[in-house]
Amino acid sequence: MFYWLILFVVIFLAINAVSKNQAKAQRQRAKAEVQKCRICPECAEGIKVEAKKCRYCGISLMQVTEDELAQIDKAYALEISKIENMGVTQPKNKKYQNNDVWK
Repeated sequence: MFYWLILFVVIFLAINAVSKNQAKAQRQRAKAEVQKCRICPECAEGIKVEAKKCRYCGISLMQVTEDELAQIDKAYALEISKIENMGVTQPKNKKYQNNDVWK
């Protein structure tokens, strides 16, 4: 009887560990898919920051300015933080759910 209990606990821990590893691997795959890109001014397609020519329309692109690069880095960091916090929800404060409070 005691062996069944130990076996149940071991199986439960193994399943729990595997599910955590799968979730972590899924987050890593999603992070790898996020790329730093900018929008082509001619065709409005997303292209890599390092690109000198648009692969869709063939227009020659100007170099990225520091301001544009800062905006791209900010958007990239936001996407990465969304992926890292996937499945995490903030508890809602019921006191501030009423829209009339802020009027």
